[in-house]
Amino acid sequence: MNKRNYYCLVAGLPDLIPDDKKLHFSSVELRDYLREELHASDFELVKLFYLPWDHENLINLLFGGEFEWDERGNYTRESLEQLVDKKQFELIDTSAFPSYFSDFIEFYHDDEEEFPKVATVKFLTERWYKTLAGSGNEFVAAFAEYKQNMANIMLALNGRKHSIPFEDAIIGDDEVSHALKKSRSRDFGLSNEINDIESIVQIFEIENILDRELKLDNHLWHILDEITFFNYFTIEKVLAFVQKLFIVERWFELDKEKGQQIFNQLLEELQSNFEFPEEFAITYGKRK
Repeated sequence: MNKRNYYCLVAGLPDLIPDDKKLHFSSVELRDYLREELHASDFELVKLFYLPWDHENLINLLFGGEFEWDERGNYTRESLEQLVDKKQFELIDTSAFPSYFSDFIEFYHDDEEEFPKVATVKFLTERWYKTLAGSGNEFVAAFAEYKQNMANIMLALNGRKHSIPFEDAIIGDDEVSHALKKSRSRDFGLSNEINDIESIVQIFEIENILDRELKLDNHLWHILDEITFFNYFTIEKVLAFVQKLFIVERWFELDKEKGQQIFNQLLEELQSNFEFPEEFAITYGKRK
């Protein structure tokens, strides 16, 4: 199938300004821009990547007290509040939400079954992985597999290190998840399934938490580059950019100096990886 190319879109992305002391270019602004620029079916793929913040907002509505609404979610507070309210949920059209949102809310409202917060997080996360895997896009499916494997591996390593049972928290029913539950070897016997499992274990062993998190994000960054190597102006390149911007935002929250470094790296990659036709120019989101 021929893929749509987005020469104008990539060329028209708002400027990333490395000398600024704060990040002016947010993932919310990027989503708003992409909504206008992408084909509708491609924008649906973008929205999938923002769903974890909808999970967070939904969980806070269900289990939290006062909290700050995360605008990175796709859905408004009013729309998610309708899901949470049992009477409204029975009346509204839920087709605008991912099907697993409705499935979860039905379970949650079932008077015969209590749904604790831990189970809620696992349910939403697992179904998000499945939604990504079933998106019909190879990049999105590969990203889902990577995210699930990495989350499971980190969970298993933490559980093993602190002697905490973790098997029931593992997500998935595949060779990797089975090995994590059963194997007692250093690399869980996953050298065939995950080529760099030893590197991942070594990253986990880094004592400094910020250094470890940076290494994990660098690992994801490398994977994004690897699986989009032959994608130039297609939706896959845009999706990888979205994920990289998430990383940049995260480091502005955790460590502004490192965040600035990653921000500069993202700018350099954007400038070096794309050669635009002369008629296109980057001018703060406006095409000349």
